Amino acid sequence: MSERSNVATLLVLQLQPIAVDTGSPDRDGMLVTANGLLVAVLVRLAEPEHDNVGSWFLEAGFGRLQGQRAPTFLNVEDATRWLRRRLTPT
Repeated sequence: MSERSNVATLLVLQLQPIAVDTGSPDRDGMLVTANGLLVAVLVRLAEPEHDNVGSWFLEAGFGRLQGQRAPTFLNVEDATRWLRRRLTPT
């Protein structure tokens, strides 16, 4: 067994509130950084036409998250868990 398989990579996610110009009422956002690198922008759904107002949406993903299809998340904690699973090296 190699020494690397016994070492877990630490992934530090940080969230920073930010307003996002989405062109709609969906403006409450969160910048998501992983170990100091911007990896995602989350936006809270506010437009009345959404079935799940108040849920969070992956507005943009960068690096490993670019092009990822994500569900809407009931809360930021659910979004963070989803992001962490996709960003943690296997």
